[in-house]
Amino acid sequence: MKLTVLRCVGLAILPALLNHASICPAQESVKLRKESVQLRGGGSIDADLGRIEVPENRNKKESRKISLAFLRVPSPLKEPGPPVFMLAGGPGGSSIEMVKRHMAGSGGPILEMLRGDLIGIDQRGVGQSRPNLDSTTLYGFPLEEPGNPVKMLKIIQSRCKTEAKRWQKSGVDLTGYTTVESADDIDTVRRALGYDKIVLWGESYGSHLALATIRHHEKFIDRAVLICPEGPDHTLKLPSDTQGALERLAALVKADAAWGKRIPDLLSLIKTVLDRLDKAPVVVEVDGVRVGISKFDVQGLIADKLSRSRRGIDQIPATIQSMADGDFLAVAGEIMEFRRADGIQSAMAMVMDSASGVSKTRAARIAKESKDCLLGDASNFPYPSVATAWGAPDLGEEFRRPLKSEVPVLMIVGDLDARTTIGNARELMTHLPKSNLVVVSNVSHDVPWGVGEIRKHWHDFLSGQDVGEKKVTGPTISFAK
Repeated sequence: MKLTVLRCVGLAILPALLNHASICPAQESVKLRKESVQLRGGGSIDADLGRIEVPENRNKKESRKISLAFLRVPSPLKEPGPPVFMLAGGPGGSSIEMVKRHMAGSGGPILEMLRGDLIGIDQRGVGQSRPNLDSTTLYGFPLEEPGNPVKMLKIIQSRCKTEAKRWQKSGVDLTGYTTVESADDIDTVRRALGYDKIVLWGESYGSHLALATIRHHEKFIDRAVLICPEGPDHTLKLPSDTQGALERLAALVKADAAWGKRIPDLLSLIKTVLDRLDKAPVVVEVDGVRVGISKFDVQGLIADKLSRSRRGIDQIPATIQSMADGDFLAVAGEIMEFRRADGIQSAMAMVMDSASGVSKTRAARIAKESKDCLLGDASNFPYPSVATAWGAPDLGEEFRRPLKSEVPVLMIVGDLDARTTIGNARELMTHLPKSNLVVVSNVSHDVPWGVGEIRKHWHDFLSGQDVGEKKVTGPTISFAK
């Protein structure tokens, strides 16, 4: 089915599509077909799966068109509010799958709480959008050699250069894959569906995209929910923020009935392990395979566990204690698995992050802090150095300057998150006078936004209320034995 929305023509025959439509929507061509969304409790609901063509690079007059896919789930309310546009993280996550699995899949209660139609756009280069820039190219790091960031970066750059040439040869203009282009994509879909105002709901990188959309299309944004906020200049992480999350974890370990006696000072024990590895990396045999382990390897491993989820955080004390006792077998197994599986995964993701980049001021701060923080700069590797391998554009200092806006914003962040930190949120709030903040304790990058008090806060916010600043106690962490 192909449907063309024309200026001020035929609106009466499109009531379902043009919910909250402006009187005179822009001319856009949209292809729609019915889609069934399965509910986790059984049954299904109807939705529209749509496609729209946009320029691959709006800065080039002769740019080819690419196809964006989106899913629209109608609100169950008789008088819905502005539609909610879901923006997945990554970059590289699918917003369509986010809508299906985490929002619409929950059924009526969540959909009613969102108050409007639910839209998930697979960002350019991702999911059902075309082209899809996913990649199966692996880096192929040597297993026996302890991790060396300089040598590993050379391998990564080589693989990325080859991959970039492959995509360019197939006709893909990688310079069009930036957060600014994606922000314009969101507005294109908004106009095509005839919405006057929209709500943005972004998670992690999705919040980075949401803020860029506010900067470029503020008058069309009603409000925004940012889960694990990443600001315009937050693509590269501050070592001090990672250190802060590690210090909060150390306090939890010290207060734990079992681990507090074994590791009264987690930070000191981590430093002891890292210092030993710095002097003498180790090689461990795992299932007949020799695996080298360096200080850099362990810094990256801890940073990754701290940045992902509670299931990673709860392993940190046991992991550190084993290494302190001279047992590196479990860590060697994890590092072996990582090196065998690590690769490009998505050209879109690497170009997007490279283009967002880092300001000169923040880069200097990262370099300074990395010398004094336990995990150094491991969280950012291999950025920003990998950007040149892709030929990625630099969105520049103007893109990364603080966002000043009157749009109401709610930020929800975990106090153990080392990637999208409380510091990010606080920095953003200084320039967003209508900002609200919910801090969830005992939680990293997997904020359980769909449950309990957290759910109530975002529902109140979407209902037009001022939430203010709240602290929610998350579930207690049960550290692995």
